Amino acid sequence: MRFTRAAACRSLVGCALALTLTVPALAQPRPATVLDLAAQQKNLSTFVAAVHTAGLDDTLKAAGPITVYAPTDAAFAKLSDADRSALLNDPARLKALIMGSITNNLVVMHDGDTWVTSGSIASAGGRDLVFGTDGERSTVGGAHVVQTDLRADNGCITTVDKVLLP
Repeated sequence: MRFTRAAACRSLVGCALALTLTVPALAQPRPATVLDLAAQQKNLSTFVAAVHTAGLDDTLKAAGPITVYAPTDAAFAKLSDADRSALLNDPARLKALIMGSITNNLVVMHDGDTWVTSGSIASAGGRDLVFGTDGERSTVGGAHVVQTDLRADNGCITTVDKVLLP
């Protein structure tokens, strides 16, 4: 196959354009804190509001490392309207719930082909978070894992499909 000078130039321009479009996406910095990261997630708005109500912004902005097992908006929606309203309007209960969903360690749920499928770890609220499986799905505290290992500079978030009530 023979390249002409024009074909070679088009190839080089195409490669340069592809790199120009790809590099900014790869170079995006990680969010500074797990709270910043949670606020960027469309399915964690209730959790972020709960953090604010509980007065735990500084906890999720701390140096870390921390891991947060954050219930999705759909998880909060599974609660009855009365229970959800009572919970979201009670800063003390929210604080217990959120502290019970945080560990003061970086826990990577999925690393290559390896998943955390057993064991437990103490939460910042003093209760044990137990890891397991339900069929093919990983669980934390009986809740199914929705998305794992969303990374921030001070730790990570794993989203779950159930509110981990204290």
